[in-house]
Amino acid sequence: MDLTRDFPHAIVKLYGFMLKKLVFLSAWFLLAPPFIILVLFSFSKNNQNFASSNSSDSLKVTQIQLANSIEGEVLATKIQDARPYIVEKFLRGTPLAAYSTQIIEVSDKYNLDYRLIPAIAMKESQAGLAVDQSTHNAWGFDNGKTVFNSWESAIDSVGKTLKTRYIDRGLTTPEEIMAIYAPPQLSTGGQWAKDINFFFSKMETL
Repeated sequence: MDLTRDFPHAIVKLYGFMLKKLVFLSAWFLLAPPFIILVLFSFSKNNQNFASSNSSDSLKVTQIQLANSIEGEVLATKIQDARPYIVEKFLRGTPLAAYSTQIIEVSDKYNLDYRLIPAIAMKESQAGLAVDQSTHNAWGFDNGKTVFNSWESAIDSVGKTLKTRYIDRGLTTPEEIMAIYAPPQLSTGGQWAKDINFFFSKMETL
């Protein structure tokens, strides 16, 4: 082997190899920092988005839970006693609609069917729409001649009268009440009782 001839060739190959390494290292040092910065920035951005998403989801869950809680409370109130809502809906658009809760309280006070007071009012005067509202007499008491001081006193007086003059005497159905409350209806087919029963059924479907 001719070492003298091969030595320069080996030196050239070594320098070429070292030059390639130098170029690679130079490229690495030039490109690595921007690449690292880009990766860190992307990672930070993803973390922010993830945190924001979690916060948004948490807020949505909280809002849903709150809504369900509020709705549950409202439903609980309705289930406990739906009668004021039924009467209010039945009387909606009339002077008596605002007194639905009192009608229920008076009905309970005198042990009446809660539908009786609003049904008679609707039959006799469209729940106050068809009479002089200053009389507060939506029930046709004394052929409409009775004047009450207020709707509140009228409702209580009507409840007490229905209790003492009808219920306590065993007159509990619309047909039995009609015989005393609207006796002329007995000879004309009993439409009064039919209408009261119709209003009873209507309230049952509200």
